[in-house]
Formats: sequence, structure tokens, C-alpha cells
Amino acid sequence: MSHGGVSGASTLATDGLSLVATAGFSVPAALLVAAVVMAVVRDRRLAARDRDEADGAHERTGSPAAGRDRRPAG
Repeated sequence: MSHGGVSGASTLATDGLSLVATAGFSVPAALLVAAVVMAVVRDRRLAARDRDEADGAHERTGSPAAGRDRRPAG
């Protein structure tokens, strides 16, 4: 009861190869997208922190940096 000369084992092997090929493409692509998103979020946080420090907003927000005495000891 062969269907076109293709056995069930070879069909299963072909499906397995397509699964491996799909995962071989999708997993690295997903990792690349995640890395780019993390880099953009980090860059925006650093830029926001730099802007806050430049205009003195960190002193108004009660951040830990606001409590530090910046005068030299002596």
C-alpha cells in the first residue's frame, strides 16, 4: 500500500529536516531581534539618564544620586 513510492519513514525524515531547517533559521533570527531590542532599550535609558543629569532632574526626583554631597570633604 505504497503512496507514490514514498514510504512513511522518508516522509517523517523529510518533515524532520524541514523542522530543523525552520528552527535553524527562526532561532538565530529571534535571538538577533532580541539583541537589537535590548540594545535600543539600553541606549534610550542611557540617553534619558544623560539628559536628566544634564538638566539636574535627578536632584528633583529623589534618586540616590540626589542625596550625595558633591562638595569635597575638608
